[in-house]
Amino acid sequence: MSRNANRKVVKRGGQEELFVPEKLCGSIKMAGAADSLADQVCGIVADSIESGVSTDKIFTTTRRYLANFDPKIAALYALERGLGALGPSGFLFEQYVASLFREMGYDVRMNVYVLGEGVEHEIDVWAEKGNVVFIVEAKYRNDYKTKTHINTVMYADARLGDIRRRANKSGDHREYYMWVVTNTQFTEAAVSYVGHRDLQLMGWDYPKYINLMKIVSDKKLYPVTILPSITQKALKGLAADGIVLIKSLAGMKAADYVKHYGLSESLAEKLEREVAELVD
Repeated sequence: MSRNANRKVVKRGGQEELFVPEKLCGSIKMAGAADSLADQVCGIVADSIESGVSTDKIFTTTRRYLANFDPKIAALYALERGLGALGPSGFLFEQYVASLFREMGYDVRMNVYVLGEGVEHEIDVWAEKGNVVFIVEAKYRNDYKTKTHINTVMYADARLGDIRRRANKSGDHREYYMWVVTNTQFTEAAVSYVGHRDLQLMGWDYPKYINLMKIVSDKKLYPVTILPSITQKALKGLAADGIVLIKSLAGMKAADYVKHYGLSESLAEKLEREVAELVD
């Protein structure tokens, strides 16, 4: 693939950079593809692109070829961007985070108002199990390359302290913990700050053993946004019903999509097939 060495690709921000086939192969392997499959698809894509192609086009092309060989690998390859598609307001991402904690056995509520010592706080996700309460700040980023900074983490830390002080004074003996969950990554300063505070972070690949990528992959908690044929109309309908996980669509037939969400029969049939491939 050395003949591709001088080809340039255009990033979302308009910047150009050299096309590096090894980088593409690595991203496919990170999705769980065997070396042979990754090399094969990487080779096909590399041979098909022209200089000046957008990274979005490369992503779409790669995903399409992967889907022909292994739909599950194609879904995992699309996962990071799929989480980024839980927007634009971020409400879908909040629903998704709530679903993750619900799947982990917590009683979950969204958009809860709770008194602190100084002010009232609106909580994105309130997850409770026994004597433990997780206060979850869901930080959605539309651009999956945008990081969550230290100011967000420090603000969450201050909110936790305010809520804990109120709980202690009122005789509330539950244990309160704060999570900041983002679909992207954290800055080094944010991670360093948390190392000295009673606070938990969860990002795309942080921390090593309990990050979004690992949880979603291990538990197959795929967001509906990674379905290749999903449309904005379908997303809005599903969100209105509180559905953000593909596993929630298991058993739904094409006729159900047509009846409940007003989708065309051809689109409904595609969605039924795609869901079946991912929940088997």
